[in-house]
Amino acid sequence: MSVSNVPGLDEFRSFFLDEVEEAAEEIESTDAIPERVLKRAAELGAYRLTLPEEHGGFDLKLSDYLPYLEASAEGPGAGRMLVHLTNGVWRPIAEFGTDEQRKLIAGLASGDEVVAFCLTEQAGGTGRDLRSRAVKTQDDWLLSGEKHLITFADRATHFLLVVGTDSEHEEASLTAFLVPRETDGFEIDVSQPTMGIHGTGHAFLRYENMRVPDRFRLGVVGQGLEVALSFLDYSRISLSTCMVGLAKRAMDEAVAFSKRRETFGKLISSRQAIQGHIADMHTDVTAGRALVRAAATDYDEGLPVRIIAATAKLFCLNMVGRVTDLALKVHGGYGFTKAAPIERIYRDARGFWFEEGTQEIQRLVIARGVLDSA
Repeated sequence: MSVSNVPGLDEFRSFFLDEVEEAAEEIESTDAIPERVLKRAAELGAYRLTLPEEHGGFDLKLSDYLPYLEASAEGPGAGRMLVHLTNGVWRPIAEFGTDEQRKLIAGLASGDEVVAFCLTEQAGGTGRDLRSRAVKTQDDWLLSGEKHLITFADRATHFLLVVGTDSEHEEASLTAFLVPRETDGFEIDVSQPTMGIHGTGHAFLRYENMRVPDRFRLGVVGQGLEVALSFLDYSRISLSTCMVGLAKRAMDEAVAFSKRRETFGKLISSRQAIQGHIADMHTDVTAGRALVRAAATDYDEGLPVRIIAATAKLFCLNMVGRVTDLALKVHGGYGFTKAAPIERIYRDARGFWFEEGTQEIQRLVIARGVLDSA
């Protein structure tokens, strides 16, 4: 797949701001992405932007990929999830998978396969304190436990499960498995509606003594944390870009509204208080984008990114909260109604609080990294 086939950025943004946006009401009401949107995203190449060329991808480096991801995040949350997850979850499969497991990557590129990344548990916090367990038998593993709020579990063909395999050693206890959906013993509960980011099939997974062949293991025993971090360090930079994109959309909505809303015979865009809000939003979005792009440059150059990735995520988490708060204030009471796009944008933004590590986790990662290097 030649890089010359990469869609233009304007075309890509138009798809999410026009076609996906037109489906927003349907996505909100049905909590599902229409098949026509999934098909068009595949035709556009949304699933193959960063995937290796040998697997049918465009092989974009991170700094070239981020403008596309930011553009997708300007639309409904389900759209950017399609891009973000597919263009990240292939990495642990490519790095740790067998030749047979790597064949799955071509299916991700085409949209025929969907892999759900399964780390989060209700009782878990750091990603190391997992209660899901895998017990080795002579030829297989017996997996028992549950996973919480797993994205696209409703349509996933495979699940990348990270579970405990050794109760004595914390980090060495984790092992990853790439498990097909049809494996006997999976209970997938998609009955839990969320505040925002509708259409992403968040679900609870439950499994009790689910028999999994050893060939489904991803990486060696005890390598599960490394498998997870190969996705998360990269993904935290990508997710930060999603926050920049959604914050930009919130700012754009506020600016457009301020230029048509009048109070006491004057457009509110002419009022100093509103101009102050717009200036603060613009500053936040610009600073967030610059920090994320710096992290992407380090990643592309092969430098360690754990601290800067967590730094970008922490800043952008706070930034998208501030920007959507201000954008809602600019809209006034109208922004509190479902007639205003900012209502959905505000809800979607709150999902970032819990994706791939909370603010508190990012602070721990940053502080430990700074202290260790001092």
